[in-house]
Amino acid sequence: MPMTSLALYMQTQRALYADGLPEKIRALEAALHQLDGGTAGPSGQAAVLFVLAQAHKLAGSGGTFGFPAVSEAAARMEKILSENAGVPGFPDGDDRLMLQASLEALKAAATKDGSGADAPASAPTASSEAAVRQPAGPARLLHIIDPDGVAASQLADQLGHGGYQIRVFSRPAEANQAALQEAPAAILADIAFSADPLVARQGLAAPGPTTEGRAPLLLMGAGTDFPTRLAAVRAGAAGYFPRPLDVRAIIALLDLLTSAEPTQPYRVLIIEDDEALAGFYAGVLQAAGMQTCIVTEPPQVMAPLVDFRPDVITCDIHMPQCNGIELATLIRQQPEFVRVPIIFLSTETSLDKQAQALRQGGDDFITKPVSPETLVSAAQSRARRHRSLLAAEDTLRISEERFRLVVETSLDGFLQSLPDGTVVAANQAACTMFRMSEQQIRAAGIAGLVDATDPAMAGLMTQISRSARFRGELTCVRGDGTRFPAEASSSQHVNSEGDVQGSVILRDITERKLAEQQILQLNAELETRVEKRTAELTAATLELQAFSQALAHDLRQPYIAINGMTRLLEKEMTAGISERGRHYLQRIRAGVSQMNERTDSLLALAQLSRTQSRREQVDLGAMAGAILKSLQQQHPERLVASRVQTLPAVQADAGLVLHLLNTLLGNAWKFTSRQAHAEITVGSEPGTDGEIIFFVRDNGVGFDMAYADKLFTAFQRLHSPSEFAGAGIGLATARSIVTRHGGRIWATSAPGQGACFYFTLAPASR
Repeated sequence: MPMTSLALYMQTQRALYADGLPEKIRALEAALHQLDGGTAGPSGQAAVLFVLAQAHKLAGSGGTFGFPAVSEAAARMEKILSENAGVPGFPDGDDRLMLQASLEALKAAATKDGSGADAPASAPTASSEAAVRQPAGPARLLHIIDPDGVAASQLADQLGHGGYQIRVFSRPAEANQAALQEAPAAILADIAFSADPLVARQGLAAPGPTTEGRAPLLLMGAGTDFPTRLAAVRAGAAGYFPRPLDVRAIIALLDLLTSAEPTQPYRVLIIEDDEALAGFYAGVLQAAGMQTCIVTEPPQVMAPLVDFRPDVITCDIHMPQCNGIELATLIRQQPEFVRVPIIFLSTETSLDKQAQALRQGGDDFITKPVSPETLVSAAQSRARRHRSLLAAEDTLRISEERFRLVVETSLDGFLQSLPDGTVVAANQAACTMFRMSEQQIRAAGIAGLVDATDPAMAGLMTQISRSARFRGELTCVRGDGTRFPAEASSSQHVNSEGDVQGSVILRDITERKLAEQQILQLNAELETRVEKRTAELTAATLELQAFSQALAHDLRQPYIAINGMTRLLEKEMTAGISERGRHYLQRIRAGVSQMNERTDSLLALAQLSRTQSRREQVDLGAMAGAILKSLQQQHPERLVASRVQTLPAVQADAGLVLHLLNTLLGNAWKFTSRQAHAEITVGSEPGTDGEIIFFVRDNGVGFDMAYADKLFTAFQRLHSPSEFAGAGIGLATARSIVTRHGGRIWATSAPGQGACFYFTLAPASR
């Protein structure tokens, strides 16, 4: 039934009640005449109870349907009957007079013109909670109002992952203007704006749909004190979140407030023996969007309890066969219905009776007549709290089940203990680890599971008793007395009964300790092998050095002898030697000179590998400039356009880098000798991952890249000695220098188009 038709429904029900009221009064009058006839015994007592039941119904229903005078007159009659029921000789003369006076008042109230009666109660206002939550729209737009733009932007990024479209404003007026174009699903504002009328809500908000067409409000702030939270409540906020913000909690509440999924209507079980009144209650609650189920006979309540699964129960107290207090006690004795709220609706005005009803299981007591607003508000608030508690219990149950599964399936031992070290629970992994049953572990306690001589034992017991955390290694004792190393961590919590309990997690690290010992042993063996190998390598290096020096000496002697003998032979045969013979002698001396030069180059290369490098800051630009200046002075006849860019300083061996630049610049100078306008450039460019690439570029003869793999190999030349002099060892030496610096060297070129040599120098290790 739509809420807008509730007023019409109430008028209709009032008219129907008024039509049936004379018949009810006549039945009541007939029963009173039986009492006037002096009926005694069981039949007389039954007549008293019948009159009492009729008076009770009229007392409860009259005011509800807009006839307060009927309720007052029936209530006076009910009081007389309830106080004297079962009294011998009732009713006497005075009693009959009072009952007759009440009957006449009742008739007068029933015949009273409707215009003079109190108007029926109005329908619940639009602020009453509907059963179906208003959809928030597919975009779920969220307005954040925060003067701190940086913090608001960061929060927007986090909430955006929760499926919300975020708009950030620094002032409420800006958000209000934007809301005129597109209404938000919710508003999250700083507590500083709680007094602003554009932010604050009228009345107190609760998790649920939008109120009065306005989006639900959430507030956030730095304070956690009572005044701050009270200010949020008075502003009508559905939630308050102190900083640092729990984003997951904000998203959970936003999802609850803005979800487009319809909520299942609240279910109300109405237990009322007055069918007309029960039907009226059902109509009012249905108009507010709730589902109802009516029980007019208390013994039939069990089936609806199971099938209807109510969120709240309304119950009268005075009913035939079983009163409401007894019925509430019966319901509460069944565990599945312990949490269902029970609201008593009764004409009972005795405070003792009302207190007894609440003690026996009632959650609220409303005295009849009950206005529709009161009924709807009470049912909604109790049902909402009931569902919230069920949701919290479900969350707790799921969390406990997850924790139980983690503990039971964990490969680590888990012990639950008291501050004095008493073990109250142990998982299967702990039993397997200690080779003991859970009962044996409980009997041993923490002290019996740890080696008493272990210094860490005292620390663990101290931390457990002080509610502090512990983390470290222990020596534990199995049930058979064997000891094993374990890694332990402990923490404490307070259970539902307020008792402090500790959780100790143990991990058997026997295998890890064995692995550590093996690693240490392997490291020791490796160090020994390295020392031995180093000694062997040092001896081999010294032997190679001695061999190379002896080889150089022994090879030079034949070179000198051959060179000297050819000169003597040429002098001896000066007159008779032919031109061909002289050419042969010159070829012999040139070959000897070349062999001597290559021997020197080999020795230099070998010596380079034995040289100890010492890194320091080197200015490559200044060094390259000095080399080019020296080359120009050695060859003043050449005009070479040389350019050295500004180069970053590097950490390198100055002597080796000087040799490297001498080689590369010397080659550039040599291979540009046939160019009329020679150009040599030294520079740098950025590489990947912050790497710096240096280069030496020239416009010389170049080379074919098909043979680039031979460039940095000893004695491999791409040009004949007749074209360009050289031993073919320079670039091999350059590669060795760059390699020793942890870098790399390469080149690009084309025949007749010059060449560019690149190299890098890795930074010195720190």
